[in-house]
Amino acid sequence: MSDQDKQLNVDFNELSTRDASSPTSQSSGVEQRFDALEARLEADFEAVKQRLLAKMAKLDQTVTESIDALNQRITAEHRRRDQEFKVLQDKITQAELGLNDAIAKMEDQAHQDLAEVRLSLEESHNDLLEQTASTQAELTSRLEKQKEELQTDKVGRQALAKMLDEVALKLRGAE
Repeated sequence: MSDQDKQLNVDFNELSTRDASSPTSQSSGVEQRFDALEARLEADFEAVKQRLLAKMAKLDQTVTESIDALNQRITAEHRRRDQEFKVLQDKITQAELGLNDAIAKMEDQAHQDLAEVRLSLEESHNDLLEQTASTQAELTSRLEKQKEELQTDKVGRQALAKMLDEVALKLRGAE
């Protein structure tokens, strides 16, 4: 029991002992006691009300602090996640740049290789043209020689045929 409850019990005990005494003094004494009791009850009620209001204010403050703490944690979590997102975005951007660089290098290498292949093909083509030209010149030269030889042989045959005709004529004439 609280001190106030004990005090109320004592006052009720006093009222019951005084009720047995004089009737006129009793009614005015009872009224005074009721007034005092009423004033005390009102004061007690006001004290309880104040304590309740204080507890509610404390509870409200605790709830507000908890909400603020949660809001701070949520804000910190948002910041942390935003930072992680930015880091991830930076990594993706760097990976994209690296990939683009690698693709550009491969394209450059492919162009360079293609240029080397073209140059090699041109050189092979020129070599082949030179070989073809030299082979053609050599064959033309041989054909010319053979033609000359054939003409020389033809002239020799004609001369031989003429000479044989003359020999044959002389032989006929000598007969």
